[in-house]
Amino acid sequence: MTLVLRPSGGARRLVAWLSAKRPKHLTVLTHDHPDPDALASAWCLCVLAAKVGGTKGRIVYGGIVGRRENLTMLESLDVPASPIRPGDLDSGCIALVDTQPPFRNNRFPFPKRRRPDIVVDHHPKNPDTGARLAVIDTAVGATTTVLVEALALAGVKPSRRLATAVVYGIGSETQNLGRETSPRDAAAYTTFLPRADLNALWRISNPRRPASFFANLARGIRGSFVWREVIGVHLRELPTPDRVAQMADFLLTYEGMRWSVVTGRYAGRLHVSLRTTSVDQHAGRALKQILGGGNRAGGHRMMAGGSVEVGQGAPEKVWRRAEEGVARAFLRWRGAPADARPEHPFREA
Repeated sequence: MTLVLRPSGGARRLVAWLSAKRPKHLTVLTHDHPDPDALASAWCLCVLAAKVGGTKGRIVYGGIVGRRENLTMLESLDVPASPIRPGDLDSGCIALVDTQPPFRNNRFPFPKRRRPDIVVDHHPKNPDTGARLAVIDTAVGATTTVLVEALALAGVKPSRRLATAVVYGIGSETQNLGRETSPRDAAAYTTFLPRADLNALWRISNPRRPASFFANLARGIRGSFVWREVIGVHLRELPTPDRVAQMADFLLTYEGMRWSVVTGRYAGRLHVSLRTTSVDQHAGRALKQILGGGNRAGGHRMMAGGSVEVGQGAPEKVWRRAEEGVARAFLRWRGAPADARPEHPFREA
């Protein structure tokens, strides 16, 4: 089957809006601790705005870029993104990518009266999301795909660095087109792949890792628990919250497992990642229910993430209670009885 990159209605609306408004400056905000999809889509939006409106763009993010693959991508491709500064969102044209104002994973001052000018995202729309232009497209597996379609519509020829960022952004979000992927994602990926730097892609995918990564990996394996088709672990204190999602993906590769649930502590919050191989359930809805609703969690059918505030300096017993509460709630959701005793198959005697 031939994959053809055809601009979606959302891409057309985005190009039309930027062409008509032609803002002088554009600040693009990603979610905190941005992943490759967020970084690539933000970069695409800046390039698009410059092309169709002569707009000067800047990418900002809260938190840190901690996962070594993401940091390598940021540095080796020279992605024009930087930590947010006080006043960055006070004026000018503001766009959010791969997140929405009500989500608790970004620094947009919600629910203040001001709305962002643009929101581009592939997560389900929050009822409180408002913007002058909202392109919420849940039919794609990566936000970057929508921006690639807009670039094609505007006739933008991407640089080698941008093409590499796009390929890695879509590939990492969809696990190389194997998870929640649409034909549109595949078309965007294959269109930009011939223009990408394959050596850079290899370096990004196989970075040099710090000792803390291997310590967390060892803890994640030794401490993991298993109940039927569920595997999980509490990683405790982490140098970066990205490790939670990374471990959830890794543990799900254990044969016979259909679900993974992982927690980790970072900056006073308990971060939670949920993954599944099942297409019959919805990880995002499950995690939202487990964490008590609201905007504590979100995600898709096969992957979800969220966090709850525990507090800097909280006693160890409070952290343990929060961690075990998440695990028990999820096991109950999967039908485990109250007295279920998970196994620890890799724990040392």
